Amino acid sequence: MTARLAVVDDDKSFADFARTLLETRGYDVDVFNSGADFLESLRGGAQPNIVLLDVMMPDVDGLETLRSIKSLNPSVQVIMLSGRQAPATIVEAVRLGAADYVLKPGDAEGLGEAALEAAIRNALERQSLSAEVARLGAQMAEDPEGAQPCWASGGPMQSVLAMVDRVADSDVTVLLSGESGVGKEVIARELHRRSSRRTKPFLKVNCAAMPTELLESELFGHERGAFTGASGTRVGKFEFAQQGTILLDEITEMPLPLQAKLLHVLQDRQITRVGGNRTIEVDARVLAATNRVLEDMIRSGGFREDLYYRLQVIELRIPPLRERQDEIAPLVEFFLSKFASLYRRPRLRTSPALMRALQGYQWTGNIRELENMLKRFVVLQDEGVILNELARLTASPRPSSNDRVSVPVPAPAAAAPAAPVAAANGSSNGSSGGRVNIEVDVESAGLHALIKEASVRAEREAIDEALVRFRWNRRKAAAYLKVSYKTLLNKMKECGISDPNAA
Repeated sequence: MTARLAVVDDDKSFADFARTLLETRGYDVDVFNSGADFLESLRGGAQPNIVLLDVMMPDVDGLETLRSIKSLNPSVQVIMLSGRQAPATIVEAVRLGAADYVLKPGDAEGLGEAALEAAIRNALERQSLSAEVARLGAQMAEDPEGAQPCWASGGPMQSVLAMVDRVADSDVTVLLSGESGVGKEVIARELHRRSSRRTKPFLKVNCAAMPTELLESELFGHERGAFTGASGTRVGKFEFAQQGTILLDEITEMPLPLQAKLLHVLQDRQITRVGGNRTIEVDARVLAATNRVLEDMIRSGGFREDLYYRLQVIELRIPPLRERQDEIAPLVEFFLSKFASLYRRPRLRTSPALMRALQGYQWTGNIRELENMLKRFVVLQDEGVILNELARLTASPRPSSNDRVSVPVPAPAAAAPAAPVAAANGSSNGSSGGRVNIEVDVESAGLHALIKEASVRAEREAIDEALVRFRWNRRKAAAYLKVSYKTLLNKMKECGISDPNAA
């Protein structure tokens, strides 16, 4: 549906310019030459999505008009327009509820049309989010307690939900840990639903889904021109989540420099947009989720210890599905009903043989794996396919995320025979044929992360052995490892290796 904008400005030439500009962008535009005219329209039932309001107007000025708008319709998004920067006016406008404050396009000091269009897009996005929150609030008003998740019927999850009840209204940060697919996001949403913030936004940010620069902009927003392609101002997730909840999923994948910025946000409750100087107060409850062991990452230098203690005020460990066998039957019924409706298939019933097979399997992928298998069952309408798949998987089980896996990693080439490199578990393996066995904790990180961790450990062992061999003569060690001196120094820094003989 086309958004409707109202331009309120006593400058007729600018109002006409704004109408033409915005109509060419696909908006419906109404123009008012005074605040009084617009307020009369609003009282008469007008419902614009966005109001572009001039600050300096005769009779009723922009700030007074803004105050009246918010009393008549608090949900309308108001963008203040001005021909010059006025910090005191900006602060007052924001305090009164303005969505943004931009300089008029075409002015000598103006930021141009792009800034205005970006402000409008952000305001529309914020309004859409507010409408969704209102819908969820109405839904919760009809069922304030909500239905307990069908997978929480067993003893292990009952203790988790009891803790959710105890901490939901406390606003403390909560760290949700557990293997991939166990339902950490569902528990995060349950924390939000049972809190006093339930009618405000719940936003999820996947910290592994984007590079550092984009993740920083996603969390904190950015100003126009902050980096290449930043054609307008963007509001970050922390601002969108005002008075609500933000879930930082896969928090362990957040780069260290960004971890430092997040720590300051948790401490000061303030953010600064990328490329900006103005601090913005934020009030969002922070939840974090991980399938890794944070203590191990702290020891290896991959996660900040001070941030860990900020996040781990309360830690909820979500047990894997193999420890919750009594929940499989209600989960099966739930997913069969869901997918039968979704894919317009007949509602299936499980035979005793299939249910025994489902309950006997270890579910290394947890609820997500069960969900996908039942989706196939509903689509194919063939129980035999699922029974065969379960039989095959049971005969050749995959390692769970808590298993330790030995991964062979090529050892570095040597100029002369070298003593065997000790494996990570402290044992040596002289008959590995030029390969080093490194034991790593999978922790549901996936094959790519497993190989990366094993490679780093092998690299650290090889560098340490070479330095000891040449009595910490780094140039000889670099030649021995067939890398440049500078590369060796960088690798030593990355691996946390320092000369024990240094002063």
